[in-house]
Amino acid sequence: MARYDDIEMLELRAADDLLGAKVLLDSSHELPALIGFHLQQFVEKKMKISLQKRDIDYPKTHDLSMLLELFPQENINEDDEIFAQILSQFAVNTRYGECIELPWDGQEMLEKAKEFVEKMETLWESS
Repeated sequence: MARYDDIEMLELRAADDLLGAKVLLDSSHELPALIGFHLQQFVEKKMKISLQKRDIDYPKTHDLSMLLELFPQENINEDDEIFAQILSQFAVNTRYGECIELPWDGQEMLEKAKEFVEKMETLWESS
């Protein structure tokens, strides 16, 4: 199982990924795969931070669906599962040349990623 020694550093890296996505969105270039990659990395790191703060071991993976299974399930819905599946595609596929289009407008995808992270954090409060 994976663990990070320095959660604060992981928080900084997550913030960097979110900033990277924002910078790319503001760019005059169309780089949907890179935007998706940085949003996936942001969500993945925030999910791992949330799990680790609660002393929950998690596998070394980029699969957000696999991480999602470790969260309280009462308020996870099909839209959450679909979002995790879609975003997970950007973790590995885009590194090796596959160009994946964003399923939503870039700004909407950014907002969905932030909302997803917020929801994952609130799941602990309601369990």
